[in-house]
Amino acid sequence: MKFFLSDEAYKKNIKIMDSLTLEQKSIARKAGTGNPLFEAAWKKLHTLLQQNRFKDFNIEDRFDIRALSVALTGDMKLRHGIDISSALLIKVSKIIPHGSNLFIESLLQFFLSDFNLIKDPNAVGAWLSQERQRKGLNKGLEVKIFCSDGPTFFAQQAIKRNINFEAQVHSWGLDAYASGDFIKQAKSIYFVEQLQKIPVNEPHKLLEEVSKQVIAEGRYDADDLVGHVALRILIDRAPSKNVHDSWRDAVIAIAGDPRVPRSHARYIKWWSQLTSQQIKKVQGWLSKLDLKLFLEALEDYSISSRDDAMMRMFPSRKHFLEGLHESGAIVHTKLYLSKKALFYVKRHYKAEHIPEYSIVEDGDISVIYAELSNGHMVEGSHNCQIWFYKKLHESAPVLQFDKQKKTYRSLTLGLNEQMYRYGCEASDHFSHSPANFSWQRRALEALNKMGLKIRASDVLSGTDYNQYKRLYGVS
Repeated sequence: MKFFLSDEAYKKNIKIMDSLTLEQKSIARKAGTGNPLFEAAWKKLHTLLQQNRFKDFNIEDRFDIRALSVALTGDMKLRHGIDISSALLIKVSKIIPHGSNLFIESLLQFFLSDFNLIKDPNAVGAWLSQERQRKGLNKGLEVKIFCSDGPTFFAQQAIKRNINFEAQVHSWGLDAYASGDFIKQAKSIYFVEQLQKIPVNEPHKLLEEVSKQVIAEGRYDADDLVGHVALRILIDRAPSKNVHDSWRDAVIAIAGDPRVPRSHARYIKWWSQLTSQQIKKVQGWLSKLDLKLFLEALEDYSISSRDDAMMRMFPSRKHFLEGLHESGAIVHTKLYLSKKALFYVKRHYKAEHIPEYSIVEDGDISVIYAELSNGHMVEGSHNCQIWFYKKLHESAPVLQFDKQKKTYRSLTLGLNEQMYRYGCEASDHFSHSPANFSWQRRALEALNKMGLKIRASDVLSGTDYNQYKRLYGVS
């Protein structure tokens, strides 16, 4: 199946007027006469729309209805000021009991072209369906199309009929409205529904399409945006571990990083609509991404600075952190990037694919905090110490979800001093001494004392583990 999201050209059967004089001439032609009462009605409505005062528009006679009919298919700037309410439609029906063909047709065009402007699609759609049925214009199932959930029904019907979206549009005779709000929203829903069918955890062009803001923020139904549904499908279908970058990137592009305060606008809009299990799953993905960015920044520094010692140590530090994550010991992370590391990340990743991060204000050292399943760990890039804590006081900055700017000292020695006041000082801390796996062995001891059953084979490469066994036996 092929997927396309490009807009299709379509022509509306309307005249776009450049001035009030030209508008009045066109209106006169539509009305069939140059009746001054009609021209006065248009001038009144036109003025109110220009002043954004449509609420003051009062329908008194059929000339007002005719003027509104033309405005509904007129200039976009004017249409954006129109509010079709139940009260207004009741007035229309009262003044023209048998219905106005011009108004019905104009309202239909407005419904399909400017669906997102309609505050109560159910009320407008119900009136349209009723009037079209009375006029013998109603097609089957129109009542399910002309409502707030109409785009969803339209998209799901295409899927149920097993036809492509363009064929669905054509079968309803709506080709002229392919770039209108209604069809565009239905198309977004159609494509997000297809996410159920694409290969799991593999790149697909649909992932890029549904993560576009204009698609994700479209209305799916009365309760959800398209992005909400896409998030649930992607998160539920994706694996807990080793998620493909394309699937993770699509989720972040839609909703951003969930590791922000619950009061954050992004959290309220997106993540509050998902389950705690879904959020936890994404947090696990992003912890691995944090580690990846931290290690890439470390590797970049070791290469650019031509620090041979750091370059030699990099593989072992990489294996250790990734091994901890793969073992399930890392529950949550918080990334602090140096300004240089941030520059590297922004150079290599799209902004919408970068997770939440905080800043290390001084120097070139980045820091990563890891909440463990039983304890805490803080590690800096470069030749820095690694810190283990059995517990942290709630005041510890690394526990906060807000974006921060901290000094390197405040996250290492300073954090230990702060925690000491609460009886939560580090249980151990040491530098990465490479001799005879010194730092890895000490780290394993610290982890085991905190109740984490991590083995040397979990955090060492195969070659290193063979050497480790010769020195210390099986672990």
